[in-house]
Amino acid sequence: MSTIAEGMTVFQRNIPAPPQLNPVLGRSSYIDDIAYGAETWEQLCVDLDRLLYRLRYWGISVSLPKSEFGTKTISYLSHEIGAEAIRAKPKIAKGVKDLPFPSTLKGVQSFLGSLNYYNKFIEDLPVIAAVLYELTDEQIRAGRDLSRAKEAFEVLKRKIVSTPLLRHPDPQKPFVIIVHANPWAACAVLGQEYDGVILPVRFTGRVLHDQELRYHPAEKEVVALIRVLRVFFTMLAGTKLIKVYTRHSVLKWIFKSKSLEGRWEQWAVRLAPWPLEIHKVQRDEDGLAAIMGAGITPRDKLDQIAESLIPAKGQVVRGPPISLEMLEADYEGWLLSFDGAAKMSDRRGSAGCVLWKLPSWDVIEARGFHFEDATVNEAEYHGLIEGAKMALARGISEIVIVGDSRIAIQQAQGLIQCLNPRLQLLLNAFDELRPQFKSVKLVHVKREFNAAADYLTSKTLAAKCEVTLEDPVELSQLKQLNRIAEKLVRDSISVAEKEPNIPVEVESKIVPEPVSLIQAAEPLSPDAKIFVVTRRQARAEGIPAGEDRDADQDETIASERVTSEFSP
Repeated sequence: MSTIAEGMTVFQRNIPAPPQLNPVLGRSSYIDDIAYGAETWEQLCVDLDRLLYRLRYWGISVSLPKSEFGTKTISYLSHEIGAEAIRAKPKIAKGVKDLPFPSTLKGVQSFLGSLNYYNKFIEDLPVIAAVLYELTDEQIRAGRDLSRAKEAFEVLKRKIVSTPLLRHPDPQKPFVIIVHANPWAACAVLGQEYDGVILPVRFTGRVLHDQELRYHPAEKEVVALIRVLRVFFTMLAGTKLIKVYTRHSVLKWIFKSKSLEGRWEQWAVRLAPWPLEIHKVQRDEDGLAAIMGAGITPRDKLDQIAESLIPAKGQVVRGPPISLEMLEADYEGWLLSFDGAAKMSDRRGSAGCVLWKLPSWDVIEARGFHFEDATVNEAEYHGLIEGAKMALARGISEIVIVGDSRIAIQQAQGLIQCLNPRLQLLLNAFDELRPQFKSVKLVHVKREFNAAADYLTSKTLAAKCEVTLEDPVELSQLKQLNRIAEKLVRDSISVAEKEPNIPVEVESKIVPEPVSLIQAAEPLSPDAKIFVVTRRQARAEGIPAGEDRDADQDETIASERVTSEFSP
């Protein structure tokens, strides 16, 4: 240790003090290559002379064949850097033209990793690559549903071969931000104006998080704007003006409103320090396209490109295609109810499918299916698939499918994502059957309304084999258990609607519960009266409340307090 300490002392003693040798070219160390430029040729010669003198002082040699002096552009870390702009020169660009679609997930990830290094050169990269991020190794090896992924792969290959020229940021010029958001990604272009034309400086964007997928398009544009300000903070800090082009007026409103709440309030706080000038441009044809230079694609064209590259994330935000009380009382058609169950001890599963003929609600076919190595959700999916096959075998083209599995129904509707690989296979199997129908309507109900399919499922699970119900007694029992009509079928026209002038007398003192919310919301007749007694008023007059009084007392109280009645 003493020898090392003495050596370090000698080394430190022989290092020149900072006043004697100042840093050359504004830096004190270099890694591998040395890249430097100057505004004039004379200044470049002076700086080069100082650099060579310093290298000779330290005994560092320079390879002349590998060196370039006085060039207009230089190649540095797979980039071509010029006096005014920078261009990407990716190593993979040479062989990417004939690059086939990867056969494994690792190959796709390697390709995407290469692109991420040049993400600032690729416009709307998250929009195009989102479908590739969702691929699974099993899906790639099986070659299943890869049409959108292969199209996105080809688009990205073309983009990496012909990357645009990005201008160096000029702190003296105002910056321009063009935000672009679609259902699954938020992107933006950072640029600057030169002779009235916007030239790109950087591109950025990201795929939206699950909770952001349901944002309004205007909110997604705010997400894109905040990302630009965060990613390029050092570049934008201190600028006097930033022009923002948006399709919505929300950004103007966010600075003026005094009643912001939730995320809007947080966004307003984050945007407040920036000198933003908001310009609303509904369409690119409204003047924006005319001032966009080479390298910036009009947003309308980007939307057209993305139409064929919609990932699963972009399909999540669709509204429910169907609501309850969807069928008229005299509806004629077919309805399939299904259910699934599984025993976790031995992973045996079963599914029950009942095919009904409406409006009589006759059981046309009732079958139970048995499966090995299945979870509850997988058994539910099997019920959905086998039931659809039953309907197709009978030549049914329009059908309503009802189940109590929220996961199976809503994933088939596209309302929630399917991330489980085994469920993805089953969902794909159902999606292959769906085009064979002219119309498929999916409805989720609670378990108590799906008792018929639940009974058949339990019977099959206990039997440990497939079951087909043909006994009239059992079919009648299914019909009695079925309560789907209570949720799906609209009630017929009420008596009050048919005969509005004839009062309906009810002998019971308890008012019957309305059969539907629609009837409960119907307006009262002009002759109707409402009786109101507050809790304080009841205590003041000695009236018992709640469970302390019976119906007879209620009638007496109501008859004595005629003065509290009023007409609506």
